[in-house]
Amino acid sequence: MLQKVKAWLTKRPRSTTGWHVSDLLYPRKAYFQKIDPQPISDKQAGYFIAGIGHHSVVEAILGPKKHGERADAGEFTKHGILFSPDLRLPYPLEFKTSRRQKAPDDTGERLEKAYDGYLKQLTMYQALMGTERGALLVFYLSKRIGIGNMTEPCFRFYNVYMTKLERSKLVKKIIETAQLLTSAVKKKNHKKLECCPTWMCRDCPWYKKCNPTQTNPKR
Repeated sequence: MLQKVKAWLTKRPRSTTGWHVSDLLYPRKAYFQKIDPQPISDKQAGYFIAGIGHHSVVEAILGPKKHGERADAGEFTKHGILFSPDLRLPYPLEFKTSRRQKAPDDTGERLEKAYDGYLKQLTMYQALMGTERGALLVFYLSKRIGIGNMTEPCFRFYNVYMTKLERSKLVKKIIETAQLLTSAVKKKNHKKLECCPTWMCRDCPWYKKCNPTQTNPKR
């Protein structure tokens, strides 16, 4: 079954020209995926099954979409950058699933910190679409409730706003990151690319080649 899943995932349509927003989120990872592609692992295949399943259901209901269509809103281009918001309303809506058992409202954690990775992607869509408003919908698969180990699925919805200046600065950064990534691939040198978050190093197949401590000794 896993072999069939991985074969299907490998054949999924994706533009081969230009950089996608998902590449620019973590440019070092995108660099190594480009110059040294690795087969999908069993664990990654499992995550893809869960993620695609949740996305397909929720986005089809909110969309709505016809059976067999791609889960997201489609692929668009701005400033030479490709982007695919989960839903394209008058503003972008990004849908995420979380395996965490506690939401920020349980822990008191700042929303900007708790959803840092999600917001990084959503705000890129807002900047490229030129929209002040964005929306983040998070589906917690097993959020802890009450006392003990009881859990249940639940949603959290957030409006996200950006000023015109914030969007302008982010567009500039997006374009610069794409240019750096293109240059890195041409020169076969990743050292000028921003390091990924530390947690991504745990099972990264390119960790030794990347050697993030060389760029940032504090890692």
